[in-house]
Amino acid sequence: MLQGSSHKPHDGWRGKEHSHTGEVRGGRPPSPGWTDEQKAAVDQLRQECLALSETVGTHSYWESFTGEDLVKRRMELKSTTRLEAVAAADVTLGA
Repeated sequence: MLQGSSHKPHDGWRGKEHSHTGEVRGGRPPSPGWTDEQKAAVDQLRQECLALSETVGTHSYWESFTGEDLVKRRMELKSTTRLEAVAAADVTLGA
């Protein structure tokens, strides 16, 4: 995805000028919107994320926990990141 671009085309808008310094803050440059290829890539990644979430959430591992233990284990999983286990994707951050 193009960093700073909107998924839909828009004209952008000028930021607000500070009355004393003249500094312009905020605003947004025009965006042509995402290409069909970019939209398809985002759709594919979202579907993949949903499928993986379902796989993890319904895995038999969770059957061994109940009550507070189940909540604790799920919260631990949410806060765990193993970047070395994740292959770098050929995707640029979107807006």
